[in-house]
Amino acid sequence: MNCLQLTLYPSITLALLDENLVKIFGVKKGVWAGDDLYISSRWYDPWKYINDATGHLRDKIHVLAEKFGRCVGISISPGDEDLLFVVAFLTQNTNYHTNVLRWTRVLFSKTENLAEIIETASSIGRSYQLQRLPQAVKAYIELGRPRDRRELLRVPGVGPKVADLFLLFAGDTTTAPVDKHFMRTAPRLGLNGKSPNSAYCRKYTCDSCPLSASCLRGQAAEKLGRLAGWVQTLAYLADKGVFGDFI
Repeated sequence: MNCLQLTLYPSITLALLDENLVKIFGVKKGVWAGDDLYISSRWYDPWKYINDATGHLRDKIHVLAEKFGRCVGISISPGDEDLLFVVAFLTQNTNYHTNVLRWTRVLFSKTENLAEIIETASSIGRSYQLQRLPQAVKAYIELGRPRDRRELLRVPGVGPKVADLFLLFAGDTTTAPVDKHFMRTAPRLGLNGKSPNSAYCRKYTCDSCPLSASCLRGQAAEKLGRLAGWVQTLAYLADKGVFGDFI
């Protein structure tokens, strides 16, 4: 993969592009990903935030920045947050590249309107993700299309990983979605936390949570700052075997 492909592979913005990486859903239809400041990730430079890394992580993050800082970024698509919420919700317990991209291609080809997605989603397939999507989208609208993590966690079916995935690719790079890939790879960086506890996430922010010190999401936010989402992106690529030498 080239740098643009590496950046897009983990991103939920990939669901808005065709096989030639041209925007076919949402705003800016017809734009090639490499020409867009945000989708290409030219808006994000990890070197700007290199001092966010603290303590024993600093040297390892420098190594990652040297290897990948000019290549792998974070692809976002401002103005497409509603569609990105749909994509993020559908990623639960399934293969993103096999299933979610297929589901969203069919769904968004029919409609990009959330009210119509509520009526249409369950007819796309029988998976529980699609069957639960209408209730989630309805709650998302009723809650005012939230960008706050605890508000997102009020949406039925949205847990910490889905909320953080959405927030990361809506541009909050302090957010690191804790999935199996990050859990397996983070210890190589010296991060050894547990998965977020949903009940505590709904009650506390990370900086006030009593479990934060033992939570991988809390550790990443505290010790990596605005690099947290970027490091998680690299961890995803490494665990997927996209590149061999991670750290």
